[in-house]
Amino acid sequence: MVAIFRRRQRHEDGDAQPTTADLRAQRAAEWARHFPGPAGLEDYRQAFLRYSPLFWDIVESTQRDLLALLVGRVPADLGVPAIFALSLLYSRHGKPDDAARATLAIIVNDLSPAHARTLLVTLSDAWHNAQRCPYDERPAAILAEVQPALRRLQTTSAEETGAISAIQEQIAFGWEE
Repeated sequence: MVAIFRRRQRHEDGDAQPTTADLRAQRAAEWARHFPGPAGLEDYRQAFLRYSPLFWDIVESTQRDLLALLVGRVPADLGVPAIFALSLLYSRHGKPDDAARATLAIIVNDLSPAHARTLLVTLSDAWHNAQRCPYDERPAAILAEVQPALRRLQTTSAEETGAISAIQEQIAFGWEE
């Protein structure tokens, strides 16, 4: 009797395509190289408490979707300011939570770790720099720092999938008058 469905062993076929698990492990290792630092849920809790007077339960419940994209992947000291920057950047958007989630999902899922790091560092730095501005001017200050980074990334391989254009469109939608 001949087996109809037989899995090939990886050592039998040297040119076999990598499995999903192989790709996932490879991507995780690549992210770890570009994003060293504490990225656990407790690290995010401590980082949020450093920057915000809100109780962790409130932050965790309102930012659950964004945290799911960052925890275990991006260090908290970079991820938390990026979340704050996205919140301010989309404060004028019709659906600010959805816009922030979509943008962050594009950054972590569609960009290479190097390009994602560029955007996350830009968002984090923009949020820190905007702290010197009056509160109502902070979204514009963040936008002024993010737009040049997006324009630079648009000239790289980051735009091959249309990810950068998608982020730019999302931002523009929130800034239409």
